[in-house]
Amino acid sequence: MRLDEQYEDESAAKGTNFMLTSVLAVTAFLIVVLGAVIFVNREELFSKKPNQNPVAVSSEEPEEPYISGSTLVSDDLDIWDEYPEEKEETEKIEEVVSEVVSEEDPSAGGTKTLVTFADGSEQWYNISKYLPQNEYEETGFVMGNGRMAYYVNGNKESYLGMDVSKYQGYIDYNEVKKDGIDFVIIKLGARGYGTGQLTVDDYFQDNIKRATDAGLEVGISFSSQAITVDEAYEEAEFVLQYLQEYDIGYPVIFEMEHVVNDIARIDELTKEDKTQITKAFLDKIEEAGFNAMLSGDKAWLFADINYAALSAYDVRLEQEADLPDYPYRFYMWQYTQKGTVDGVSGQVPLTICFIDYTIK
Repeated sequence: MRLDEQYEDESAAKGTNFMLTSVLAVTAFLIVVLGAVIFVNREELFSKKPNQNPVAVSSEEPEEPYISGSTLVSDDLDIWDEYPEEKEETEKIEEVVSEVVSEEDPSAGGTKTLVTFADGSEQWYNISKYLPQNEYEETGFVMGNGRMAYYVNGNKESYLGMDVSKYQGYIDYNEVKKDGIDFVIIKLGARGYGTGQLTVDDYFQDNIKRATDAGLEVGISFSSQAITVDEAYEEAEFVLQYLQEYDIGYPVIFEMEHVVNDIARIDELTKEDKTQITKAFLDKIEEAGFNAMLSGDKAWLFADINYAALSAYDVRLEQEADLPDYPYRFYMWQYTQKGTVDGVSGQVPLTICFIDYTIK
């Protein structure tokens, strides 16, 4: 019995020691785990970050609550001031869009002009500020009874003329003068667009004699189909030989036109070719002491010749319109092909001139 009690006492002592050791081990383990957790999360536990409190404390006066029927609008709220950078960016975008729209509109700024061709196609051309400009005021043009005139400060500053050739037939120039015509541009001749032959207009000599006798000022036109500079000189000499016995106060006008529905000699010429040919003719006429003038429509003046190389010469614009929109200087404007004048059978082209060539 004594041995058994001793065994039980030793067993109880061993059990107590085991339990105490276990508790201490578990406690130590928990302390290690807790320390590890604290170490891992040390930045969040010990650092102070702004704006993390769920409740914000403000020293400003509290905002008034929204009341139905208030007269406040969105622009009255201070919250829009919190986005200045976004507002500035929006304004910049709007400015860029505005500039792009302006660039896409060729009519804006007056730096381009629209040219319409015979086939209906259109093209915008740049206007050079270095060339002599059209300075006529639109309000100065006045149309009355089919007659165009130009006024400056209430005073008429233009002269009315008409173009004639064999197609008008016989003309009573005394009636023409009574009807208010100041000058006549008489066709002298042309070069054949197919044969290249130089010919005199059938009515030239009759027209120039009787127009001069009626007291009308006279100018001359010639239709060129020259394809070389030498041919241009030949045309000018051809014209001059018919003018020696006449007093020509108004210009000798050079025309070079495309032929509709047929092939012409000049069709294969380049822009530079036409420019050199035109200059050669005009130079020869001026050397002989006459006023030389280039005539053409807006398409011809922009697309077929280099006006910059010919800007020293006077220009007659051929444009059927209410107002001329050729941007460069011109001294005559043929504004219609369908004018009516007493003494002329049928229709006749009408032209106004902005200067008096008899005193130029």
